[in-house]
Amino acid sequence: MSEAITVPSSSAVLERDFEFISTSDHLERWVNESDAHLQATGETRVCLDTEADSLHHYHEKLCLLQVACGGRFALIDPLAIPDVSVLLALMDRYELWFHGADYDLTMLRRTYNWEPRLIRDTQIAARLTGSRQFGLAALLQNVLNVTVSKASQKADWSRRPLPDHMLSYAVDDVRYLLKIADHFLAILREKNRLKWFEESCLSLQKDVAARSMAPRIDPWRVQGSGRLHPKGLAILNGMWEWRESISQERDMPCYRVMSNKQMVAYAEIFEAGGVMVPPSGWRPRWKKEFNDLIANVFRVGQASWPQRQKKAKGRMSDTQREIVDRLCAQRDQIALNLEIEGSLLGSRSTLEQVVSEPASDCPLMNWQRQLLAPVIEQIHASVSGSAPLLEHE
Repeated sequence: MSEAITVPSSSAVLERDFEFISTSDHLERWVNESDAHLQATGETRVCLDTEADSLHHYHEKLCLLQVACGGRFALIDPLAIPDVSVLLALMDRYELWFHGADYDLTMLRRTYNWEPRLIRDTQIAARLTGSRQFGLAALLQNVLNVTVSKASQKADWSRRPLPDHMLSYAVDDVRYLLKIADHFLAILREKNRLKWFEESCLSLQKDVAARSMAPRIDPWRVQGSGRLHPKGLAILNGMWEWRESISQERDMPCYRVMSNKQMVAYAEIFEAGGVMVPPSGWRPRWKKEFNDLIANVFRVGQASWPQRQKKAKGRMSDTQREIVDRLCAQRDQIALNLEIEGSLLGSRSTLEQVVSEPASDCPLMNWQRQLLAPVIEQIHASVSGSAPLLEHE
């Protein structure tokens, strides 16, 4: 039977069992008090969440840090406090819990060049126990019988002052996190999967830390652009640069001017010789600039059009594809017996790497490799001594 917890009413929220921190002095005082409280109570875990404004502004930025330390809650304003190193140092002294940490870790690294010492993720814990609904709101409802509003999920977190309902929403992201953690840790221990969880959390940390923060050379080569030829690539490049200038000028997300999918669709029409009609809702200036960039593609000439990129990696053979199919089927059967998602044992792209590059370091985690070991051994045996594993174009 799940534990019933009553979410504070709006009047109770106004009393604020959390502190909103917007000065360095206040932050340092709260951190010192929280550190002393954690030491006194013996609590070794803290919780952290973030909010950003990617849905509302051109330059995405970190707008709020939600922290829980032994029942003490704080909402910290990074827009008012550029240096939060005292908080980050506190987080590194304890076991740091997130829910769905990938985005938070990315934003924290980008903003503060900070990589936490040790993280744990309740979303990973939930998935490894077999939960199919692993969003925080769903877990709160299913595990604790707590209903939280998602009305502020897509709000503009850069606005100031933040209204009470947004502050309440924000603190709830860390308020119950350790109760969720304890629930799933108990199941993981019972199922003997705690090592799976710890290794998966470490793998996520390493994946985020390994990502390049350097700007892409050709950021306009979005998903779907690989099927375009030089003419279509030229108009896609032009649309991308035009969209960037409009978005930056108006401080709005690029997708609100034109989505990547729309741009690729227009490029395909252009490539096929069709008529490119600007969306009817556009203002006259945008329509004129759109028509001007189409004309400019012809004006610069084919010699200046971007070229299709050659695929660096080879093409898998039919035999290798059959092996991957068989491996995926066996992976799914193992996962079914464990009552977890098949992808948790290794995505298809990861298994393709296992098949096509058997001599390289295995991309699987130790626990995944142990579960799939008998299957992988069969695959290695089937490809050893054969022709090159990749057929290059």
